[in-house]
Amino acid sequence: MKKEKMLEVRNMLYKMALMGFVLFFIGLAFCAAFPKFLEWYSHMLFGTGNISQALLLLMGIWESLIITFFLIPALAIHWQYRK
Repeated sequence: MKKEKMLEVRNMLYKMALMGFVLFFIGLAFCAAFPKFLEWYSHMLFGTGNISQALLLLMGIWESLIITFFLIPALAIHWQYRK
């Protein structure tokens, strides 16, 4: 029973990581489609006119959070019950 529960948790974490990557690519497409809006938004939030620096920082933080919270625990559970 415990193994099945851990496998369900692992599968859920994998799906959450996959959804995070999908949202990342949707955000990347949005950034490519509306650069002027994002330039204004980054200037309003960060006080900078350099859009690429602010967007790279934001996307880097987003991907780090996805990997830390979802993908790493899923891999740990997978390796634990693989044996």
